[in-house]
Amino acid sequence: MVKTLWIPALSLLAGQIPVAMVQAEDFRVETDVFLGGEREPVAQNVTLFSGGLVYDFPLIGPQEITVFDSGRGRFVLLDVPRKTKATLTTQELLQTTAAIKVQAQELDGVFAFAADPQFQVEAGGQEGWLTLSSSLLSYRAKGIKPRLTATADTYREFADWYARLNATRPGNLPPFPRLELNRSLAERQQVPEEVELTVEPKNRWAGRKLVVRSHHIFNWRLSNTDRKRIETAGTYMADFQALSFQEYRLPLLMASMPGGQ
Repeated sequence: MVKTLWIPALSLLAGQIPVAMVQAEDFRVETDVFLGGEREPVAQNVTLFSGGLVYDFPLIGPQEITVFDSGRGRFVLLDVPRKTKATLTTQELLQTTAAIKVQAQELDGVFAFAADPQFQVEAGGQEGWLTLSSSLLSYRAKGIKPRLTATADTYREFADWYARLNATRPGNLPPFPRLELNRSLAERQQVPEEVELTVEPKNRWAGRKLVVRSHHIFNWRLSNTDRKRIETAGTYMADFQALSFQEYRLPLLMASMPGGQ
């Protein structure tokens, strides 16, 4: 989504080519994202799974709709205010995240860790939380089992590719820690209900700890409003001006620079 504040890892191992989503029931996910102990979300989204496509709509903040088409191996990004669109293939995304991995390995601290994360995994602890921990970056997640196993598979595929997409946005970490969390949840045939990401400073005297919390509400039916959103996204896909991914992202890159507008 076109934003000036990117939330880290709102993030399948690199090198794999996607297969078509296993068809599952239509369903929806409402997501609220919080920083630290704040009670008001910094991001809200509704994500609709329907007919093999996934539509992600922001409820607050910059208005960018993301459409994931697993069968065609692509994302379509829709900038509503500018009435522009761009297509990014999953193959291009794999190549981009491979380059991100190489660049991150040349850094230190949490970025280097995120290029090749090594977690200590603990499950079944207090209230069923799953924990992936390290000295620099840790996840805590509480999962639930959906009605159909195929639903967990469908959600995991989207979450993996969306983590890669988020990694292309300025200031975000490489996607590989989030991919590990997604894998751990999928092994338990779960989808996330609560996720907490903690990023520690390089040392106790430098920087501040970052905590990002997300809350996910799954519903196994789409509403009439949801279906109208999907119809609107289809109209935008047909009507909006097509740009290259680089042209489409240019305003975001400019805004992320010091003094950028």
